Amino acid sequence: MIPKVAHFIWLGRELAWVYRLSLVSAARHGGFERVLFHHDGTLDGRLLDELAAIPRVEVKELDAMGLVEAAGGSALVECYRELVPPAARVNVLRMALLAERGGVYLDTDTVTLRSFAPLCEQGGAFCGEERLVFPGVRSSWLARLQPAALARMAVRDAFRRLPGGYAGFRRVERFYPTAVNNAVLGAEPGHPLVRELIARAVLLPRARRRVRYALGTHLLQAVLADSEARGVTVLPPPVFYPLGPELSEHWFRERRSVVLERALTPETLLVHWYASVRTRRHVSRIDAAFVREHAGTQLFSALALRALAA
Repeated sequence: MIPKVAHFIWLGRELAWVYRLSLVSAARHGGFERVLFHHDGTLDGRLLDELAAIPRVEVKELDAMGLVEAAGGSALVECYRELVPPAARVNVLRMALLAERGGVYLDTDTVTLRSFAPLCEQGGAFCGEERLVFPGVRSSWLARLQPAALARMAVRDAFRRLPGGYAGFRRVERFYPTAVNNAVLGAEPGHPLVRELIARAVLLPRARRRVRYALGTHLLQAVLADSEARGVTVLPPPVFYPLGPELSEHWFRERRSVVLERALTPETLLVHWYASVRTRRHVSRIDAAFVREHAGTQLFSALALRALAA
């Protein structure tokens, strides 16, 4: 069985309200016995106290080097030390946490809506797919210039811009390839999937380790493509990624009115809203008051309001 424990990792001095929402929603709706917030010790003490006051949330200061060494020895420590961007370091810490303790790792740009208990109880490991323009890490630059790929890119961009385009995209989404993403990753302690991720990570050339996504989604895609993935459940896009990359911009668009159900499906357990996709200007202005005021005109606010419900 996968431990019913959610792991969040934060490296940095500030934590916007939208990221705190990930903790609250996981604690309220995720079916977890514990929600662990692992931090690097640079956050303000008052904020840490506020987070610790959330029911079922536990605030833990990371012993990053100790954790990484326990999971992958000196080779993984060397890999970790070479990395500078927080997102790259989190990729290594995610593997180490799941290898040593198991549970469910969740990115902080997620909102949990339903329980993970059934997935945890089936054991093994799990992750989810998202819909992409290009067929994952194995696609060559030549493949990316193929007419079909360029057409998919143009059509997705049109639906990104059109009002309500997220709903219209459903009519053509079957033409888009899927690939796994590691924003949500669950595993039993020491599961072979996680051990293989660590083994591959330390073998990557130093220059490759510094490439964006190399130790994250690309590594997970490569491991699953090369193995039989025994004991690994790969869930379809609607479960964690109902609006994929680029289309996720619709979460933050403001309209005269929005209907949250048009952006979700009955399968959706959690929404990953892609903090890396044109969200910076939105993140800084959204808080509880904003959500209450805009729940009828912005999908993200409607989503947040639902997640905040008891």
